[in-house]
Amino acid sequence: MRFLRLPVIICFLFIYSACKKNSTSVDLTPSFYFLNGDTTVSAFNNNLILFSSSDTIVVNVILSSTYLLSASGNVTVGVDADAITSYNANHGTNYQAMPANAYNFPTTVATTITSIYDTIPVTIYKHALNAAQNYMLPINIISTGGINVTLGVSEIYLHTVNSELAGIYNSIVTKIMYNGDAADSSVNSIDTFTLTKSLMPIDSNLSQLDYADLGSNGWKYKLSFSSDIPGNPPEFTIGANDVILSSVQSASFKILNSVYNSTTKAIYIKSSYKNTSGNERIIEETLTLK
Repeated sequence: MRFLRLPVIICFLFIYSACKKNSTSVDLTPSFYFLNGDTTVSAFNNNLILFSSSDTIVVNVILSSTYLLSASGNVTVGVDADAITSYNANHGTNYQAMPANAYNFPTTVATTITSIYDTIPVTIYKHALNAAQNYMLPINIISTGGINVTLGVSEIYLHTVNSELAGIYNSIVTKIMYNGDAADSSVNSIDTFTLTKSLMPIDSNLSQLDYADLGSNGWKYKLSFSSDIPGNPPEFTIGANDVILSSVQSASFKILNSVYNSTTKAIYIKSSYKNTSGNERIIEETLTLK
């Protein structure tokens, strides 16, 4: 009799497995959402608007669906004015609604049965914005023709920060590498290159910028306007972040010169440091709005 137990057990497991699969069926109903459409730190920062020297910037908002549609149709998108009040209340911020003449985008997107992505070009006009204000342009999905919307990511929050320095810059970098101290005049190499950089605001008075070509290593300048004397106008100041200071010889990092032109928005920075082997580096950067 004991030899009959194995087939019985196998049959029982098969029936249990079949019942288990039927009880956890997957819902394949398509749901529309915006890529990076939530308010987590990484996604929200990706939606920060940085201007170049041009008056306009185009931000491509990507509309997606979780699954292919069974039929073609139209999705309607628009500005959600109530989202600004809600966001400010939840995060302690003070974003203002963008004026209607400060942006333009198509409000209807045609959907197909062969693709789950589409691009909505949103044009922002710098001249229509007050640089002293923080603005938000929340865009949400208004109608999907009966297709479900994924809650929580069906809205995207484009926004600006009232930082005088923030923007997209062309940077011309000259790096002089010495064998030992610069005073010994023993140059190992001189490199000159051009980079495109985003000068990111941390808040209205502090911004962050990649250091030379080492931004991918976490090296960042810290740029701000401050005054040591009450009542005096703030002065342009530059420092190094903790990653730089922990990567170079102790107390060796110096800002040799820095200039900010408030009219042209051009920035000049000359700095030096010694690597952990004691070899000095002098970096010059000239940044202009792209």
